[in-house]
Amino acid sequence: IRTPEDPQPDAESGQAIEPPIPDKIQPALDHARAGSELDLESRIRLRRAELFVRLRELRADRRFEAAEARDKVKAKLSELSHLLKWGIGDGWGSLGDAVKRRLEHWLRESGHQLPIRDPA
Repeated sequence: IRTPEDPQPDAESGQAIEPPIPDKIQPALDHARAGSELDLESRIRLRRAELFVRLRELRADRRFEAAEARDKVKAKLSELSHLLKWGIGDGWGSLGDAVKRRLEHWLRESGHQLPIRDPA
């Protein structure tokens, strides 16, 4: 987690975004389950892991469009980091309604950064 005093790394740096939290993250979970069955913390962790996978895929692509997509994914991950720092002082169980609404909004918006998958 970054603080305002931390130096800002350049956009191409691999250290710009924290690596995914290794425990309890299973990006291959069925998206139908991800909606209502999982609690907010689990859905946030899952989406964060999915965005890191997407970021890894985009780093291999050298096209201009991929660079723009990388920037958007990084921005979403940064936004989440700020939301978590701001809203989770005493843990996930103490979230207020305003923070829950902002995190739910982040989940909806961050889904646009993921590739569209075939239901086949």
